[in-house]
Amino acid sequence: MLQRDLKKDDVLQLAYSILSKLSPTNKRDSELVEDSLQLYRQGLVYNVAVDKGRIVGVVEDEERIYLPILHLDHPDQNGCDCYGAPPCHHQVALLFYAAASHSLVGEIMRKFKQSALLAIPSVMTGRQLLEQMTIVESADYEETIRLFEQKYENYLENQRNSVYQDVYFIYPLYERYYQLLLNSQPKQEKEKLHYQLLAAIFTMKKMALQMDIQSSHYRTNHQPREIIMLENQIDAFTRQLRNITGGSLNEKYVRVLKEQLHELLFKPAHCLVARYNVFRDVYKELLQYSPTVIKDSMEELQKMNSSMTVELARAHLSFILQDDEKTIAILSKVEDSIHFLMYWIESLRTDSDEKRSFPYLTFFYEKLRVFLRSSEDEYMKRMYAKQFLSRYEYFSFKQNEIAGLEVVYQSLLPYSENEYGDYLMHHGEYKRWVELQMVLYGKNPDQIEPSDLQEVYREQPHIVLPIYHLLVIYHIELRSRDHYKIAVRHLKKLRASYRKLKRLEDWERYITYITSTYNRLRALQEEIMKGKLVNEPTNKS
Repeated sequence: MLQRDLKKDDVLQLAYSILSKLSPTNKRDSELVEDSLQLYRQGLVYNVAVDKGRIVGVVEDEERIYLPILHLDHPDQNGCDCYGAPPCHHQVALLFYAAASHSLVGEIMRKFKQSALLAIPSVMTGRQLLEQMTIVESADYEETIRLFEQKYENYLENQRNSVYQDVYFIYPLYERYYQLLLNSQPKQEKEKLHYQLLAAIFTMKKMALQMDIQSSHYRTNHQPREIIMLENQIDAFTRQLRNITGGSLNEKYVRVLKEQLHELLFKPAHCLVARYNVFRDVYKELLQYSPTVIKDSMEELQKMNSSMTVELARAHLSFILQDDEKTIAILSKVEDSIHFLMYWIESLRTDSDEKRSFPYLTFFYEKLRVFLRSSEDEYMKRMYAKQFLSRYEYFSFKQNEIAGLEVVYQSLLPYSENEYGDYLMHHGEYKRWVELQMVLYGKNPDQIEPSDLQEVYREQPHIVLPIYHLLVIYHIELRSRDHYKIAVRHLKKLRASYRKLKRLEDWERYITYITSTYNRLRALQEEIMKGKLVNEPTNKS
């Protein structure tokens, strides 16, 4: 039961991480949420389950089937096999289905429409209530950062003097300190967004630095949900600010924002993926429109000692400058750069810039092949292969350059088995399709897609004889009457195929072999007799 496998808090957290990227005042976002709700209400979301920290399910949309995945601990890895920009309405429809298990659909919709998805602040002390009344209205952004620092020092002091000191510092830092900052935000919309963006970046920086201090409690690549929540909020603030300003920002604000971004990326060690995502988003959506900021940033990076984060920063700025050759040259020297490539490819897809995409796809392909050989993480291997293939197919079909598809499919097997199988079926390469299934699923033939098998059987029944032979033995060896019945159905297909091929003698030899080899399986013999595959019992002495 879904309610048993899924906690209410996890659903609410997932809803926040997804819907915080959307705005009810944006027509496209509002329609996306409404369409998602209709998919759920019409019963087009089904086969939903919780598996290894992920919510998986099937969404039927305009007579097509989609397979969205929602990650409870890593919502940045949410995915769907459609080509919509995340979050797509299939992911949101799956979210509503999950929310229904705790009767949360109405609450989530109400919070979305009210733009009230921020976590509720903890109970505050009198001193904090007084501080809350100090609303920041001035545009002195350096003073704003000093205020953040002062409040952080006060917060640390309160923590040191508290009887209830938090061993794990990250959660209260988000729930109390960050909410305390937001209580002092300006009222004017643009200044409010300026403030919110700085507050979120500053808090993420402090969180990551605190994780460095408490490194025994956290793995370097661990991404606490509070970090992910901040990443999602920063993405939302950035997009809203971009929509309001068109990217035109006050020079003083740009300077302070850039400083905070650089401190976020270069100072901490933990949560690199989230920190780098924030760095890239803010530069792409906001800072690239300031006349000299990219040039100045590049000069600063040149003066810094080379490190992974410095090279990643240089790579992204080169990407913004459309110097793709330099970007790829930098990334080729960065270990594990495969973890960061999809951002740029997806960005180019969103911008419909196919010409720039192929060098990145080619580089991704090279990195992916190495990763598939060297990594032991099967989940990550399948995820990256699926990501690459979906984008490579998209650009190949859009540019009508599909000559190299089959070579790519073959080189990525077995992680491309579905895509390669679909390709062979589409081109009527039935014999090669059968050969592929025999190689991939020889030991587990029940994993072969039944609809594809039926299609090949209709078109060229003689080609699928080896698969049906495998299926017969596979189900017999499972030793249950239900499986014997399935084996008999496959035997009937084999008999029909042998008749069409005028190979009845071969059929007689085969059915004799089956009945004699398994003559001790009484239930099987009975099912064979019921199916009229032989004229008399074969286990008679």
